[in-house]
Amino acid sequence: MPLGDSMTDDASAKDKPKTAREHCPECNAERVCDVHGHVYVPWHWEDKQNGYSMNGGVDHSLLQCRGCETVFYLHDSWNDEDLNYWYGPNGETQGEYARTKITYPKPESAAKPVWLDAIGKIDSQLQAILNEMYVARDNEAYILTAVGLRTALDRGTEVLGIDPAKTFAEKLSDLQNGGWIGATEHDILEVITDAGNAAAHRGWAPDSKDIDQLLYAMEVFLQRAFIVGKKALSIKSTIPPKPKRQKVAKTS
Repeated sequence: MPLGDSMTDDASAKDKPKTAREHCPECNAERVCDVHGHVYVPWHWEDKQNGYSMNGGVDHSLLQCRGCETVFYLHDSWNDEDLNYWYGPNGETQGEYARTKITYPKPESAAKPVWLDAIGKIDSQLQAILNEMYVARDNEAYILTAVGLRTALDRGTEVLGIDPAKTFAEKLSDLQNGGWIGATEHDILEVITDAGNAAAHRGWAPDSKDIDQLLYAMEVFLQRAFIVGKKALSIKSTIPPKPKRQKVAKTS
């Protein structure tokens, strides 16, 4: 189905640009958008040997948000194997094709912490790893997210000056011995390491709750090690020194 308002016979309506309510990647919310271009492409696939076939289609649209004026591309697809069903007022079964909508550029991850850009000023590679990890999280690729968390932890220890040739167990011990983490956080980061290893090598598939807890633990460590700690230490030079105790003159 083409996007946009249905056109009327009114002469003024013919000059009115078509619009659609879609999710703007910049506003990260549904907005009224001008439709600057639209192409619908149907498709058909058939397995003649087994007598099986599928049909579907893709709406390709070039939109511009009327709020922030961002121009973006919308890929809106359907196929006859994916339907949503519900019951009508008289109990009858009704349904419609489910739509899968993807916009480019994609919306910024809502899960990203506000201090992530500051990480990039310290180490661009660590920021790149975290960015890809959040993309995996947003796309519900939880196995890749778990592997990304372990990789981010590995890079973070290297940025802190720990020998990258050491094992993860040795790196966590160095973090604790160096005062970066305490005993409890050592155990928590060990879980992140084990989770990443299990996802990468043993086929473990965490769910969203598992990932969110591991992600929160990693964010706490990174924020303290690279953001909060550095800011707190920078205040030291502005704090006036403790006054020296005056010597009491001896009386004869």
